This record gives sequence, structure tokens and C-alpha cells, in this order.
Amino acid sequence: MIPTTYKPKTKFMQLAIAEAKRARDRGDYAIGAVITQLIGNREVVIASAGNRVKTSGSSIKHVELETLKYVSSGYGRYLPDFVLYSTHEPCAMCAGACVWSKIGAVVFGVSQEDITAYGKKHGTEQFRWRACLISCKFVLEKGGLYIPVFDSFLRLECQKLFRYRASQINPSRSS
Repeated sequence: MIPTTYKPKTKFMQLAIAEAKRARDRGDYAIGAVITQLIGNREVVIASAGNRVKTSGSSIKHVELETLKYVSSGYGRYLPDFVLYSTHEPCAMCAGACVWSKIGAVVFGVSQEDITAYGKKHGTEQFRWRACLISCKFVLEKGGLYIPVFDSFLRLECQKLFRYRASQINPSRSS
């Protein structure tokens, strides 16, 4: 169980942001996720990845779902001591996976409303930025479990991912 005193850590969301940038660099949506585990007083990264919806050709290959599947395969069906960090609010499908895996907590940056607003103004045929306006909190509530949700965590940094382009790669990294 995640203690009620739990506070999300900036370094884990920054890792999710870095994963989101790598996803965009390879031609996918700039969405990243990290799953951590609380072990005593420590919190350690168990998995991190970027989105693969476009590059896999599968509309359901959301990074949150994929990281949950990966961690469940190694740590068991239920994940009450784990925290999902995502740059974007988990959609209804991914939030449902959080319910089924009994994840300990969810931390996200931008909301479904943020995604929808950006998509309406700036979506293209290649990058639509669609959203399903069913909140993660609603799905978790309806799942019958109390799963703490920390929303808008590093929201401004995560909003920048909407406009991130591969040309923004740090030049010192490309050599």
C-alpha cells in the first residue's frame, strides 16, 4: 500500500518526460510513463517507456497499459506498492488497467481536457491528440478501490510536450 503521506517525486516525472521526448524523436506521440515501487523508505524505478501507438500501428499500445503489463508480468497481478507516473492523464482504458492491477497510486501531468483543447487547435492528420473525456479519477472511483491520484504534477513541463519536435534534441547528445 502507498502511505497517505506519499508525495510524488519530480525526478520520476522528469524521467517520464525524457521517455516522451524519445517517443516523439522516433515518430510517436510524446507521451512517457514510469512505474516505481516503494520498498521501505525508498522508491525505485521498475519500468520506463515512451508511447508506441503510431510506431506499432496499434491504437491500443498506450504506454501506461504497456508498462503495467510489463511490470505485472514480473511482479505479479496486483501492484499495490507501485506508482504509475505518466506525462498525460491515463485514458479510460489505461485507468481501467490501473484498477485491475490495483496500482498503488497514479501521478500525471496534463489532463484529458488539456489534451482535447490542444488537439482541437493544433491537431493534424499525423498527430491528432485525441482524448477520451472520462477522467482517470472517475474510472478509478467506479473500480471500487481507493487509488490516490496526483494530477497536474509538473503540468507546465508536460504541456510543452504537445509542441516538442525532434529538432529540439540537445546538440551535445547527438554527437
